[in-house]
Amino acid sequence: MGFTFYIEELRVFFPYDSIYPEQYRYMCELKRSLDAKGNCVLEMPTGTGKTVTLFSLITSYQWAHPEVGRLIYCTRTVAEMSKALEELRTVINFRVSALAKERAQKALANADAIDLDAKEPTGLAAGEILAVGLSARRNMCVHPDVSKEGDRERVDELCRQLTAPWAREKGQKESLCTHFEKYEAALSHQSQLLDTGIYTIEDLRAKGLEEGCGWCPYFAARRLIQASNVVVLGYPYVLDPKVSLASQLGGAPSLPGGRPGPQGANSSEPSIVVFDEAHNIDDVCIESFSVKLNRQRLDQSSGNLTRLGNEIDRVKREDASRLQDEYKRLVQGLRQAGQIDDQVAEQLQSPVLPEDLVSEAIPGNIRRAEHFISLLKRIVNFFRRYLQVERAQCEGPLSISHKLEEDAEVDSKSLKFCHERLRSLLNTLRVSNLDEFTPITKVADFVTLLGTYAQGFTIIVDPYPEAQGIYDPTLMLRCLDASIAMRPLLKRYQSVVLTSGTISPLEMYPKIL
Repeated sequence: MGFTFYIEELRVFFPYDSIYPEQYRYMCELKRSLDAKGNCVLEMPTGTGKTVTLFSLITSYQWAHPEVGRLIYCTRTVAEMSKALEELRTVINFRVSALAKERAQKALANADAIDLDAKEPTGLAAGEILAVGLSARRNMCVHPDVSKEGDRERVDELCRQLTAPWAREKGQKESLCTHFEKYEAALSHQSQLLDTGIYTIEDLRAKGLEEGCGWCPYFAARRLIQASNVVVLGYPYVLDPKVSLASQLGGAPSLPGGRPGPQGANSSEPSIVVFDEAHNIDDVCIESFSVKLNRQRLDQSSGNLTRLGNEIDRVKREDASRLQDEYKRLVQGLRQAGQIDDQVAEQLQSPVLPEDLVSEAIPGNIRRAEHFISLLKRIVNFFRRYLQVERAQCEGPLSISHKLEEDAEVDSKSLKFCHERLRSLLNTLRVSNLDEFTPITKVADFVTLLGTYAQGFTIIVDPYPEAQGIYDPTLMLRCLDASIAMRPLLKRYQSVVLTSGTISPLEMYPKIL
């Protein structure tokens, strides 16, 4: 079953006995784009084998060109992710068996010159690859109690309570997550965690429950993507700045034999990114940069600030040095100090693109925790007053920033740092239930985007968002330019491929992205 053929000089391993003309044309266009190290938009009708065509061509290209980096394959749902990995398994199994047959035939032809001490190649040399899927904790957790929770936010909170550094320092052995502890132990012994192979989310969960492995599938998958040849994950891990850094895509490899990765968000890498079912990718880009607030969320934000203020007072009485240490780190600058622990960094990524983050130190007027809380209170009160409208209105970011400066005495420079400063404060106060502080985090996201981007956004206030007659004013910071999310990807990765069964008109997508 399956055959190999050539497209120009490239040998393609195709796992089925026949190929549609559409698949061959699709491969030719895709290869032309990869040769040019460019980007492309490709359409092929649904049901004609688009996924297997993509994997056959790109994995064959990686095999022929070892300098090409990993394939990052983005899907919309977990079900599509598993299906894609199964297709990839079919392609790679065929390649391994085809190469093994060729070696056997060569051995027979050169029977006199057989080296008895020569070992049969394994792993990457035999045509195998390492491929993993990555999803949210809720889909990957194997902890006996936490995995029973159905709510994503609840799973994240319980996981953090078991794995945060301060929780592990204070906790008894019985109260810790044994799977996370096994993962940490495996890393400390420089374990490779997994051999080459194709691992779906179900496969990783099964490994997490095995006696011999037993490590946490979620944290293992995040680590494994640094050494993988193929990574399959959801759109947000690549497009949404709040979660894209959390997946450590393009980070330095932590596994033996891992591919050296770029050291920084702006570094370029020779990887290929594919967005499957990309006909609505512009909507995904816009949503990832849009924030919505209403009166209920602002009321909850006030409650968050009251609680944070009380917590600051308590820490001042019991452990004043902790706040003082944070102040010193903020003077040095957040990135240089490197004080944010991985757990907070992963759950509270900045809403702005890495290339747009300001690298200077936090402004002096919000370094002290109590001063920062006071500033956030003024911002929340300003938005409360701003929401008191009777008809819909629309303004630009610069106009709102000017009003904030006039009415709430908040300078625009401080706005840029609100998210980063809040993240540092939650880390210092050792808050484990971060989802409880989602309202004030949304406010910080809103003003951080407001202070960072002067163009490509608009602020909309709608007093009747749901139905005429029901007064529930909503404040939305809406991104108008999908290219803001796509631009860093096009700079960073060697090739970006958009593909779908219905992505017409093709010429529109390069213009809007």
